[in-house]
Amino acid sequence: MNRFDSIHRDMNTNKHGNMHEDMYGKRASKDVLFGIAGYGADKLLLAVLLASVFLFVFWPMLCILIRSLWDGKSISYDAYASVWNQYRGNLWNSVFVGVCASLLCTDFSTAAALFLATRRGAVRMLCMALLLITMVSPPFVSSLAYIQLYGRRGWITYRLLGLSWDPYNCWGVILMQSLSFVPLNALFLGGILTKLDGDSIRAARDLGASPKAILGDIVLPLIRPGIWVALLLSFVRSLADFGTPVIIGGRFSTIASEIYLQLVGYSNLEKASAMNMVLMLPSIAAFFFYRKLMKRSDMLTEGSRGRQETLALSLGKCGAAGILANLGSILFFFMMALQYGCIFISGFLKSTRGVYSFTTRYLEQMVRFDLDTMGRSVAYALIVSLAGTLFAMLFAYYMERRQIPGRNFLDCLVTLPYMLPGTCFGIGYILAFNSPPLKLTGTALIVISNMLFKQLPTATKICSATLTQVPRAQEKAVRDLGGGQLSVLKTVILPGLRPAFLSCFVYNFSSSMTTAGAILFLIDPGRKLAVFKLFDAVYTGDYALASLIATSIILVVLAVEGMAYLITWKAGKRRVS
Repeated sequence: MNRFDSIHRDMNTNKHGNMHEDMYGKRASKDVLFGIAGYGADKLLLAVLLASVFLFVFWPMLCILIRSLWDGKSISYDAYASVWNQYRGNLWNSVFVGVCASLLCTDFSTAAALFLATRRGAVRMLCMALLLITMVSPPFVSSLAYIQLYGRRGWITYRLLGLSWDPYNCWGVILMQSLSFVPLNALFLGGILTKLDGDSIRAARDLGASPKAILGDIVLPLIRPGIWVALLLSFVRSLADFGTPVIIGGRFSTIASEIYLQLVGYSNLEKASAMNMVLMLPSIAAFFFYRKLMKRSDMLTEGSRGRQETLALSLGKCGAAGILANLGSILFFFMMALQYGCIFISGFLKSTRGVYSFTTRYLEQMVRFDLDTMGRSVAYALIVSLAGTLFAMLFAYYMERRQIPGRNFLDCLVTLPYMLPGTCFGIGYILAFNSPPLKLTGTALIVISNMLFKQLPTATKICSATLTQVPRAQEKAVRDLGGGQLSVLKTVILPGLRPAFLSCFVYNFSSSMTTAGAILFLIDPGRKLAVFKLFDAVYTGDYALASLIATSIILVVLAVEGMAYLITWKAGKRRVS
């Protein structure tokens, strides 16, 4: 009996041993196959990302350089000589306006940031809501409000003060650019103020320091690198702005406005390319200063890991600097409220012999002609928001976590579209994709690609900042359990970047709905977007229709962003529960 039991046991052992050996062998072979497939897919994904960056960023910039130097037969500098001889004054105008606008804008931005950081309650919420509206408004709204409020028959200058003056000059351009650039800079500086170490301020107060000394010796020195960054970004944005000089500049013109006229009026790509290369030099120089200052700003605020909603200071007790900050911020928010109140109301007013009355005629006109353009704008913006956010998340992962070779060069290359004039980026796409084998001009793809890569730098920075909060230990745990790079990406990186998804989506959508300069020359005349209908209405003097189009764009952007926040909030509640 024992003999038969041992024989039976040996047979079962051999049987199950073979079964386990076959099972583990098959599993090991599957793991090897999945590992090889995952490795190949990972390398393919990286290759697609890098190829897209070189194709849609580097290649258009190279085409501009080649077109500005090549006269069809040989290398020539005639276009540069012509630009220098004919448009030297326009270059000086661009620099003058850029310096003045950036200085004025930085003063208002710093004042607004300090005002918001020292306030709480309803006043702060109201000012933040006003900043949000200005962030999602189209680029020509300031010029439209300027004409209606301060024009020859403006509500303030003519009807209130009885003045009839010419508002179309360089000072109008400087004022409108300054006010337009303040919201983004104020939010940027406000973010730096929330990272300041509150213990330093409390310690200074305990040692007897006055509010004036705290502001002058602690707060302002700590945010000084951020102030310089705001100054540089405002200067670059002023150089790239073509709409404001075209609409309210009158006889005063800049390089950016001349680029617009050269392409629209004369179709002179060689001269326009040379102008863009000249305009590119200060932008690239500002870019390197920007990177250096951002590193310094991060180092100064690195010590404080907590966030503080308000700065424990009273600007009224901070001496002349605090009083000026209060006055400057109040003036800015008052002008913004006046500007957008004018925009929202004027679309429903009709003037008959100087008397205004309510009308819906312009609303009916807009509904009859502009619904297709609004739908097209929303569709393009949604595609760019989803695709651009996913691209930014993947690119940030490979740059920050994988740290692939040449990532510093790639980071500079990806950031370049943000620092370059929008017209420069648009002309590059015309030159790069106007002939086979990549003939994309006249299609929706070229517009969507231009939007995506123009907005990629900011989206990538958002994802990179969020990625620093994802623990590396989670990646190591997945690898220790046998997961490959795609498993890490699927189970750790993408879920960890979920908070950045909403921010990138909102930024990409609002920017796509309001972008103009980069895609100005890429839009097919039969498939215009809402922002160009707005530009046409302002340029032709149809201000009531322009006001309604601007209001519609703002409301659509706010509605989509509100739905995105609501969906994210509900999803977060389900995950918590």
